[in-house]
Amino acid sequence: MDLDRYSIIVPVTATRKLQLAGGLLMEQAVPEDYVLAAMVFRAMERRDGRDLEFILKSYLPVTVIPSHESNRFFLIELLGLTSESILEIKSSNLLKVKEKVEEASSPDELLKCIYEIRAEVKKYLESPSTTVVGLFSGLIARGVSRIFERPSHQNIDDYSIVLSDIIGKSEFDRSIKVLQNTSSVLSNFEEELVEILDKIQPKINSIVNARRTESIPVISRLDSRVGSLKKQIDSLESERHKIASSKSSDRSVRLDEIDQTLEARRAALERDQQRQSEIITSLENATQNLSVGQDELLAESTTVIKQVRNHLSALSDMSVPARIDESGKRKTVILIPFFIAGFSRKDQLQIEVYPLSHLNMNGERVGRRRDYVDPFESPSRAIDGLSSLIEERANNDVAFRKFIRDASQDRNLLADSKARENLRTGAESLLGDALAKRPLVDELFTILGSIPEIKSKRKKRRTATPMMTDDSMCSVKFHFHDEAGNPVARAELELGALILESDNSGMASVGLPRSHYEGTARAVGYIEKTVEFSLTSTDDVVIPITLTPLSHEEQLSLRLDELVDRARRLDMIRERLWQAFEKQGTTLLGIPAYRNALLELLTELGYEPESWIAEAKQKTGMVKRLLKRDDRVDGLRRDILRMAEDSKRFGGIMLFSELLVRLDNLGWSSKSEEIEDIISEMAKEGLIQGLSPLESGTLLVEFVPVALTNDPQLILDLAAHNDGKLTMEDVVIRLNWTEERVRNALNLLITNGVAKEQRSYSKSTQYFFPGLIGGKK
Repeated sequence: MDLDRYSIIVPVTATRKLQLAGGLLMEQAVPEDYVLAAMVFRAMERRDGRDLEFILKSYLPVTVIPSHESNRFFLIELLGLTSESILEIKSSNLLKVKEKVEEASSPDELLKCIYEIRAEVKKYLESPSTTVVGLFSGLIARGVSRIFERPSHQNIDDYSIVLSDIIGKSEFDRSIKVLQNTSSVLSNFEEELVEILDKIQPKINSIVNARRTESIPVISRLDSRVGSLKKQIDSLESERHKIASSKSSDRSVRLDEIDQTLEARRAALERDQQRQSEIITSLENATQNLSVGQDELLAESTTVIKQVRNHLSALSDMSVPARIDESGKRKTVILIPFFIAGFSRKDQLQIEVYPLSHLNMNGERVGRRRDYVDPFESPSRAIDGLSSLIEERANNDVAFRKFIRDASQDRNLLADSKARENLRTGAESLLGDALAKRPLVDELFTILGSIPEIKSKRKKRRTATPMMTDDSMCSVKFHFHDEAGNPVARAELELGALILESDNSGMASVGLPRSHYEGTARAVGYIEKTVEFSLTSTDDVVIPITLTPLSHEEQLSLRLDELVDRARRLDMIRERLWQAFEKQGTTLLGIPAYRNALLELLTELGYEPESWIAEAKQKTGMVKRLLKRDDRVDGLRRDILRMAEDSKRFGGIMLFSELLVRLDNLGWSSKSEEIEDIISEMAKEGLIQGLSPLESGTLLVEFVPVALTNDPQLILDLAAHNDGKLTMEDVVIRLNWTEERVRNALNLLITNGVAKEQRSYSKSTQYFFPGLIGGKK
């Protein structure tokens, strides 16, 4: 995982509760060495006939995502251990519809708004569900949230690992987007919907009343016209009746005129009455449609509001309270510590996971039948559950197991040099607290000694995200320098669980609450120093720390101690391998833990490890002889091998007497019989050629085959310059070699048919090189 993309929070591995004055409780970090040793002892106690191969300190990355509520966050772990289903709700248009409702000026416009609101409600009710992999909820979410209350480190440990995330970046980013969108929409949906509903009824009343108000003058005018037309029609009908009863000569003409007028008045009356009816019907229909639409909207809204509240409740169960500085642009990740122990039985790997802990000193002590009392317990059932999920994944997921196996090669706490220091000091502390017995501590030291040590790989230091606190924080800068005032880079200041490291200018900065502090400053090549200071105000402070360099004698003493420890470690490796050899024989060459130990032993003893192991698989007895040999024999063998390497320059041979003299000059007080036995054994193992007697009876040591030297080529060059003919004396004088060396090279050329020998008792023996005769230059 690329932590550079995130701001990190690194809670301490274990805490204990302290009661302050006034009865207040405070969590304090437990020293790292104490925790590491306790976890290793826990693993040792749970071996149950299995071999403890490794123990890793790991961190589970959990991303902290802001929710719709202030100071509440969602937690998503990146290993994919958990998952939750949520609705995938896209952004709503209720605000836009609300504006349309406010701007609506007619029943049709308002009715259209109601239909749009109902469409938004329907879209919500038909929202599909999606799965957010890694999302915590309920008990686990609340349990993890309590980790925010713990003290925290500035950085992760050099010997720790971050568990590999399996959730792809695109999938992770999409899940976060869906989660935040859904959270945002849900948080506002009910409020926006209720606001619109509250505006609908007044808006209906307003539009209907406005429409009615607009219709009243028209209806009044129509009523007046209808009344007037009715009167006119009645009057015309009365007058027509009179004319029809008269016997006037123009009666027919006047009747025609009245009939036309009556027809016009009746047509006008019908039009006005129809218009009046249409206006009233339109107003009634608009009122009814708006009322029905409102009723249906209210029914659907009641249903959707219940669902919104249920979904919001579920989201609240997935979010947790925390106070985190969100001023930066990076996402925040909290790294939850776990220990992963690897056991092997019959070449099968079994993994156990131990969670971060709380120190509970209940007064229990070791006894006659009890070698260790585990003082640490899990802080909650939620953390236990999370630990079980990781353990299940580790024992069943092939890819995850491979990741753990690979990490154990260079992050094993039992092999890491810095972790070993913590384990040794922590074990002594547990011993002093009567929580562990001496035999168990010694067994731990034996295990540490039998596993090849690896150097801690320094991680890039990252700034941790501070938890938001009150105004009691003080900005402190520490200036590390030597007695001459020169800055000391990469110096460390340990303040309990907090470890600071100086930059190239010797500076280290941190924010600390007002309190009294005691710590330890250290740097390579300098004497460790105790530092004590108090912060009584929130003003910025610069604290100088002067480190004293080690004297020459102290550096030599430190180097000597390292050599002694190295020698002791080799003895322990050999002893452990011998015990394994007695049980498993040469099959231990195929067991990774033993093979790595054997590789280190062979390298320290001067062998080429892979070649030696390849040969040991074919030659029985090599492993046994290596493991049972004492240090004196090993030392003599190494010096003889070094002479063998040098002997290539003078033909790969040496008089046995000269070898004894050289060994004496190196400080060995040895007898010839002892050296003969060693050379014979080395010859059987194929390391050197061995001893061979000369005609005079003198012993000659042949380190390497003459074919591996340049001697034959040098003789051929000399023969080419001498017309293909040589004598023993020619070579001895011209090349300044011994007769034995010359004879070895010539015999090889004769055996291969390159040279021919012509013995003569009156003259020196002649050597002819047929291929070079006539080739004198």
